[in-house]
Amino acid sequence: MKTNYYCPRCRTTEISEYKETFECTKCRDNNGFPLEFEKSDIGKIPDDEILARREMTSFVGAFEELRDSEKRKKFFNSLSDDDHEA
Repeated sequence: MKTNYYCPRCRTTEISEYKETFECTKCRDNNGFPLEFEKSDIGKIPDDEILARREMTSFVGAFEELRDSEKRKKFFNSLSDDDHEA
């Protein structure tokens, strides 16, 4: 079956395709899992800016801590401190 999708990392078309995502059969993350990408990103975002689903989850998860007002305040204060040091 011909596919319009390819791995944005290695450019292979050898993928496992699902309804809304696909996995590269060659590329693996640091834990050995196949890289899985959103179909909707292909052709809309430059390949070098497309994140695998696990990468997106890790990135977004880092911001979950900012829901706590004290942690949010500490974070923004640290940004302000960085601005003054530059």
